[in-house]
Amino acid sequence: MAKAEYTVLGTDMPRKGGVERVVGKGVYGIDLNLPDALSGGVLRSEHAHAKIVNIDTSEAKAIPGVRAVVTAADAPDVRYGRSYIDRYILAKDKVRYMGDPVAAVAADSQALVKEALGKIKVTYEPLPVVVDPEETMKESAPTIHEDMPLPKNLPEGVQVKNVCGYAAVNIGDAEAAMAEADVVVDEVYETKMIHPQYLEPRIAAARPEEDGRITVWANAQAPFPVRTEVASLTGLPLNSVRVISTGIGGGFGGKGSGVTSSAGLEPICALLALTAKQPVMIVMDKAEETISTTIRSGCKIWIKTGAKKDGTLVARQGKVVYDAGGYSGFGNQAGGRCTQMVGGWYRLPNIHMDGFTVYTNKQVCGPVRGPGGPQATFAMESHMDSLAAELGMDPIEFRLKNVPEKGDGIVGVPKLRDSSLAETLNTAKEKIGWGKVKLGKNQGIGFATGAWIEGAGPGGGAVVKMNEDGSATVHIGKVDYGTAAPFGIPMIVAEVLGISTDDVTVLNVDTDASPWDAGTVGSRSMLVSGNAVKLAAEDARDQILRMAAGQLEASPEDLEIVDRQIQVKGAPSRSVSLASVCNAGHNEIGDVIGRGYFDSKASQADERERGSSQPFTTHAALVEVDADTGNVKILKYVAVHDVGFVVHPKAVEGQIEGAAAMSLGQALCEQVVHDSDGRTLNPTFVDYLMPTINMLPRIEAVTVSGYPGAGPYGTKGAGEIGSVPPMACIANAIYNATGVRVRRLPLSPENVLRALREAGK
Repeated sequence: MAKAEYTVLGTDMPRKGGVERVVGKGVYGIDLNLPDALSGGVLRSEHAHAKIVNIDTSEAKAIPGVRAVVTAADAPDVRYGRSYIDRYILAKDKVRYMGDPVAAVAADSQALVKEALGKIKVTYEPLPVVVDPEETMKESAPTIHEDMPLPKNLPEGVQVKNVCGYAAVNIGDAEAAMAEADVVVDEVYETKMIHPQYLEPRIAAARPEEDGRITVWANAQAPFPVRTEVASLTGLPLNSVRVISTGIGGGFGGKGSGVTSSAGLEPICALLALTAKQPVMIVMDKAEETISTTIRSGCKIWIKTGAKKDGTLVARQGKVVYDAGGYSGFGNQAGGRCTQMVGGWYRLPNIHMDGFTVYTNKQVCGPVRGPGGPQATFAMESHMDSLAAELGMDPIEFRLKNVPEKGDGIVGVPKLRDSSLAETLNTAKEKIGWGKVKLGKNQGIGFATGAWIEGAGPGGGAVVKMNEDGSATVHIGKVDYGTAAPFGIPMIVAEVLGISTDDVTVLNVDTDASPWDAGTVGSRSMLVSGNAVKLAAEDARDQILRMAAGQLEASPEDLEIVDRQIQVKGAPSRSVSLASVCNAGHNEIGDVIGRGYFDSKASQADERERGSSQPFTTHAALVEVDADTGNVKILKYVAVHDVGFVVHPKAVEGQIEGAAAMSLGQALCEQVVHDSDGRTLNPTFVDYLMPTINMLPRIEAVTVSGYPGAGPYGTKGAGEIGSVPPMACIANAIYNATGVRVRRLPLSPENVLRALREAGK
């Protein structure tokens, strides 16, 4: 739909609350100041794998000013997890990674907390440590979870150990088709763990109430899952737990779905508060953040593809070993998605992929931006360039020959109702100057495409409440996390109700008042809450028009709301103010309250029936490689995206830039480094290398239109897909600059120089 059809949508309105953030007046979780609040802290394991023989807290409890010391013995005997229920609030009989929470303390000051943590005596029986995902699968490896069975869907006859998830892709007959291919390329790729490295630390605060309830404050992306886990792990009913979302200063999935993404901080804080019978606040320091919170997992990917001489893809086989860490966390979901995406999004009639998610003695995998996607795409799109080189084909033309078209199916999507992939490829080709720009020595251009899921997860609701003056208050379960709450949601309400975005207030999430929602995760904010809010605003508008119809002696269908005036279409002089009707509503029907619910299952069924409009993207980069040092300099970067209808152009541009920058960091330098004992060697910003301003290029974000998605007005998710192609894009550019393929991340000077030297360059 064209922007001209709308008054508000498609414009670059100022971000609500943006000025406060820029000048440093934004209020975040760390700014909480609860009266009489105690300081809290967590004792974390110094062993990556060990039995807990005994925990002696007597000396810690004896310190004056220490109000609570808790261990697993002080909590209900309940475990939590995402798909595998394999973890306690505090380690009970065993620790499984260096950072596993063992005990917690609440005291009058942070100094007393540190002193008490140092007085807790934990007797461990060290066990063998395994940090290599391949090694952990061997029968000779130590058992990390003795009481967790292997996945029931493992193929018959497969002998493995420490596997917590299995996923497979089976399309056609890959083995038979591979035998008929003219060209076969077989490769192995490897990625490392990275931390999302948000600047704002994780915080949790909890206050016991006089009525027996507890209020929890959390800078988490998913307040309702946090409520569920706090209730479960403290033994309280849901109506006794209230979670209030604080401002969030970055998270990128690392502050995601309840305690599976937060190292269990909120339940631990709640347990301390209930024990001490006082408010407690815990703030994590940077090293603790890196060691104990959830990360983007590393994985190893075997990929083999066969093609005909003309470039037609015929078969793909492969395997993924995905590192979940010490507990399953989000590993099964991310590992399964990674396995699926290695299968790709091109026309490929025969695919067989095996995906194993495995336990190791490292920190836990979480749903970090595009979980599983960037790793899979690094392998799959690098591999596509290797195939093109083997075939002697232009890498763009090779991809274009195999792009899906309307009506085709791709892995995970039975039918496409349209396909923007070819347009993104051609646009990126033009923008980067492929075949036109004169390349210097050791300069090269690389491309990588990407796709992402659309419509995953449960639905959600919204409430739009009209105030007496015609302004609107919106209740949703999504936290302010970049685009939906400050941009998209106010714009939708303003468009539907004929008011200004200044007249729309989106309330902070409070589980006592907000509609339930799975959280601000998975590029779902506009899809779920956007659709629900549109329905709620339309419900409120219909109520208003019915009330105004009598005053204007017209049917509701003949009325419209323009600039806070309800008027007869085509006769604007026949009008009444929106405020007067909303105010009068108190005497007629009570509050004007619009309600809406987005039914995700119905939407997904509809998408299957009529076909899905997948978000596709192509990134292109021009790089220069220093052959003497291995340093890679990005000279130009283009990110072409299909995000459906663009509600707020600058917000979408920012999402694309941020997502691309995050994965460019993993491409160039980022990795969590462990030694053989499972110790994290680079837990602070001093030694965890992230790209600085001089390493990142200007990212030119380009959108293509004409492919409406399932979101309101045809929007599609934009927050994650930008993180999918960058690593492969840079790897392909390095290959085209040097003729050397680097198959292991990061593409750091050391790794690039090593590859150049091994190739005799």
